[in-house]
Amino acid sequence: MDTNDDRLLFRDEVFQIVGCAIEVLNTIGHGLIEKPYENVLVVEFGLRKIPYQKLEWERIVL
Repeated sequence: MDTNDDRLLFRDEVFQIVGCAIEVLNTIGHGLIEKPYENVLVVEFGLRKIPYQKLEWERIVL
């Protein structure tokens, strides 16, 4: 039997990350700006020992 789950790349990793995102949303709710979600997601990744690299922004001056 060929299911879509058999063809997913990084299936386990994707499910772990989505699980973290759902946990964060259930914990702090919806309607906030992006930064609180990012901060709590970093904590959740740490609790689940999921390695991550924090996005660094660079200001562009014109």
